[in-house]
Amino acid sequence: MKLSAFLGLAGALGVLFGLEFLLIPEMALAQYGVPTAAPNLMQARYFGSTLLAFGLLLWLARGTLDTTARRALLVASLVGNTIGLVLSLQARFAGLQGALAWLSVGLYGALAFGALLYLLRPALRD
Repeated sequence: MKLSAFLGLAGALGVLFGLEFLLIPEMALAQYGVPTAAPNLMQARYFGSTLLAFGLLLWLARGTLDTTARRALLVASLVGNTIGLVLSLQARFAGLQGALAWLSVGLYGALAFGALLYLLRPALRD
């Protein structure tokens, strides 16, 4: 997979999940078995706005050929997705989220792995 396709896919996922948490947080939280109390809905919207912004950044920059920009996108993606992976695992094992948390584990893990792969193997970026 070309780097531009990876960034486009990661960006599209960020935009889609970001819009869900921003616009319909009740549904997003309920899917994960998280209570839909007002403070949780507000936090879900904050989370959604951040996912949306990062997803748009990846999507809009997917075609850049600037080496420094590509590396910055990959480092940010690796850090963010690795933290998301750890938090999703903690939440699932602590019983704070339902079985759908495994979807988050898989997505965060795959995106972190992809970013790491492109960082370690620059020849794949072309």
